[in-house]
This record gives sequence, structure tokens and C-alpha cells, in this order.
Amino acid sequence: MISKPDIHSSKNDLIEFVHGWVKLCSKGYINEAFQLLDKPIDTSRHTWTPDDFHEVKFNHFDDDKYPVVTDPDTVEGKVRKDVFEYNDGSGWGVEYDLPLNNVVSDFTLLFDFIKSNDELKIILDDCHVM
Repeated sequence: MISKPDIHSSKNDLIEFVHGWVKLCSKGYINEAFQLLDKPIDTSRHTWTPDDFHEVKFNHFDDDKYPVVTDPDTVEGKVRKDVFEYNDGSGWGVEYDLPLNNVVSDFTLLFDFIKSNDELKIILDDCHVM
């Protein structure tokens, strides 16, 4: 199992968490991956579920199928992994290209790492096509 970063973690630690999260999904441990996530602090934001994650990918390759999340260490192409600090100092965002069907897809995962008291909340904010 992967360990959750804390408020003292480096930017590289945040990227490594997302990388490990995608690897869990690629191994079929999607429910376990989602158990590592927190609900959005802003209650007006959508809370992603394993079902949402599954459905959003349908027909991505115009084949009326659900693509399979691929281990990012084995995918063809370069997986984009960007981390940025929020201007208000509340935390960081990580954008990560989601590998599907053995290639880097144009789906991007956006994770929020939000400081909340002495904790770091980890939220899947979005999964969208760039």
C-alpha cells in the first residue's frame, strides 16, 4: 500500500503518491485507491467515486468500450506530471496524465493537496480530457 503524504512532504512526494495511486488502479485496486482520498473541503465540489472514474472513461478511444488504466511504469510515451503551489498558500495541485490501454491518454487527473490544520487533505478534483 502507498503512504499518504503530509504537510511536510516535498513536491516529489506528492507526485509519487499520485503515481502510486494510478498504479493501484492499474492493478484493479480502484476501491482501495479511492479509500486513500478525502472528500472535498468545499462541499459544492463533486466527490469522485470509483463508479464516476469508471464511467468518465467510456468510449474514450471511440470503440464503445471502457479502457483499462495502465501501469504508468510500462506505458508507451511520457506521462506528464506537474505540481504547482496554490497562490493562496493553501496547498498544491498535481496534474497527471492518465495512462489507458498501454498509452498515455489525453485524460488528465487533477489532485488537490490541501492543508487543513496539521493534515494534508488529498482530493481527486477532476478527471478530464485536455
